[in-house]
Amino acid sequence: MNNVLTFSKSVFRGFGQIMLQGNYWTGILFLIAICYDSVWMGVAALLSNIIGVLTAKILKFDKANIEDGLYGFNATLVGVALVFYFQFNIWVALAIVIGSAVSTVLMEIALRKKFPAFTFPFILVTWILLFILSIPHLALPTVSEHFVDITALEDFWIEGHAFGQVIFQGSVIAGLIFIIAVFINSPIGALYGFVASIISMAISHHFSQPIDQITAGIFSFNAVLCGIACSGLKPRDGVYVFIAVVLSTLIDIWMIEHGWTTLTFPFVLSMWIVLVIKKYTSNINLLPNDK
Repeated sequence: MNNVLTFSKSVFRGFGQIMLQGNYWTGILFLIAICYDSVWMGVAALLSNIIGVLTAKILKFDKANIEDGLYGFNATLVGVALVFYFQFNIWVALAIVIGSAVSTVLMEIALRKKFPAFTFPFILVTWILLFILSIPHLALPTVSEHFVDITALEDFWIEGHAFGQVIFQGSVIAGLIFIIAVFINSPIGALYGFVASIISMAISHHFSQPIDQITAGIFSFNAVLCGIACSGLKPRDGVYVFIAVVLSTLIDIWMIEHGWTTLTFPFVLSMWIVLVIKKYTSNINLLPNDK
C-alpha cells in the first residue's frame, strides 16, 4: 500500500513540476483541469507521466528525484502535446510511449550534469516527433476545439488562458484551476505568474500582435512560467522576473512570426539567460534593501 501511495505521489508531483511545483495536491488539480478541457488529453497526460516514472524506476534513477516528480513533467507535456496536435492513432500512441521514455532519459542526463534543463527535454522530443508524425499517412492534425468561456469571468480571460496554455488548455476555467493549484503551493509564484501574463500582454499589444492570439494566451504562457520560476520575496526577484518575461515574450513573438512551433522554448531560453545574469549579479544590490 505504501508503495502505491509513494508511486501516486510521484506521478502527481510530476504534474505539479510542469509549473515548478513539487506538490501532489497541485498536481491533482492540474490533472482535473486538463480533464475538464479534454478527457483524452487527461488520459494522455496520466499515461505519459506514468511511463516517465516507470522508466526512471526501471533504469534505477535517483529515488529522491523520482519522488519529487522530476521525471514525470516532461513526459506529461510530450503526451499532451501529441494529442493536442494530432488525431489519435497507433503511430501517435507509439510516439507518446517512446517520447515519454526518451524525455525521461534526457532529464536524467541533465540532472547528472547539473544542467538546468527545465522543459527542454519535452521541447526537443516534441519537435522531433512533430516532424516525424507530420509525414503523410502517419497522423492527421487535430481539428481546433472551441471552448465556451464563462462571460462572467471575462476580466480573467487572458490571465486564465495564459496559465492554461502552459499545458495546452484553452478554457479560462482550466487556467483558473491552474492558478489556484500554483497558489496552494506558492502564493508568490502564482502572483508573479499572474503579473507576468499582464506584462507580456502589454508587450504583445505594443508589437501589434493579433488580438485573438493575445486573448488566447499564446504570447503569455511562457511569460507565466518565467514569473513562477523567478519568483521570490526579494526585490531583485522582481527584476529577474521582469527581464525574463520581456525576453520570453519577444522570443515568442519572433518565433511565431517566423513560423516556429514555440512550445515552451521561449521560457527555457529566457531562463538560461537570466541564470547567467544572476550569476554575475548575485553580489550586487540591484535595489534598496535587496539583501
